[in-house]
Amino acid sequence: MDGNEQKPGFDEEASELSFRKPPISELAQALGRQQAASNTVVPSTVVYGLSEMTGDELKAVIPVWSRLTAVAKHRVLSALNEASEAMFELSFREIALLSIMDESGLVRAKAIDLLWTDESAETMQKLMSLAESDPEVKIRSRALESLGRFILLGEYGDIPAELADEAQALTYTIHKNMSEPVEIRRRALESLANSSHSAVEQLILAAYADGNHELRIGALFAMGRTCNQTWRDQLLNELENDNNEYVYEAIRACGRIQVVDSVQRIGELAQSEDQEIQMMAIWSLGEIGGRLAFEILARLDETIADENLVAAIDEALDAAGFSLSSASLHLELDDEF
Repeated sequence: MDGNEQKPGFDEEASELSFRKPPISELAQALGRQQAASNTVVPSTVVYGLSEMTGDELKAVIPVWSRLTAVAKHRVLSALNEASEAMFELSFREIALLSIMDESGLVRAKAIDLLWTDESAETMQKLMSLAESDPEVKIRSRALESLGRFILLGEYGDIPAELADEAQALTYTIHKNMSEPVEIRRRALESLANSSHSAVEQLILAAYADGNHELRIGALFAMGRTCNQTWRDQLLNELENDNNEYVYEAIRACGRIQVVDSVQRIGELAQSEDQEIQMMAIWSLGEIGGRLAFEILARLDETIADENLVAAIDEALDAAGFSLSSASLHLELDDEF
């Protein structure tokens, strides 16, 4: 992104105001003006108006929306994504589902992102359709990533088992298809790793042993999703890798499956000159928890001045401190009995 280019966004003042749903006529006018808008800020009228839309409201908006260019739609959806992260009470499901089948890949990608909290069968089916047959690899890849959360919901019993089985079957089939692009096979494996599918362990091992860099990275990511200490040795080895991509994914996986033996090494990596490695190491220490992780984070907190890193350390300290308190409580209860 050019240094002078503004990131698409929504009117920040909107987040400080009480939620006010504008009349549909006002929304349509404000939305229509986005066609010729030269700035990147989307007004609160559009943000609030497109939230929690009724069927009649959506019908009234469709003619205006369909006339917008892909660039204008992309700008609006980018702003809605930003707003949904800042204000959880806003829901843009209706406009996202409308946009997920748009002819523009840019628009479809943003629509997928906008459905990040939606757990409906309709959304899952649309994601499966995109994952299987969208003409653009990047859209298939993003849809597969998003399917991972539905597979996880299936593991928790939060969606019907038959729906979860459909998603598992699709990701398995896609990953096993050697004619698929490597990126697609990688994302399929990462999503499938959220399940207890009987083939997951062997698929991860095969991808890890594969000579392809992207598949190996995907295997490391998938290891972290299995919640299985089986991968301890591979992950500890990768923490010593000269390639930062492997190190980054190994750190993340260690955090996810809480590899206690990795704390000392991850503590060293938390002082890396590579800020992405550093941030992931800090997060991972918080996830693993325990006294040593807490002490390392506390020492870092005294020596680091960067605001973003300090905020990350504070969050990690809270997480590590909670795990430490929980462990102490369990010990006390065990002593009582």
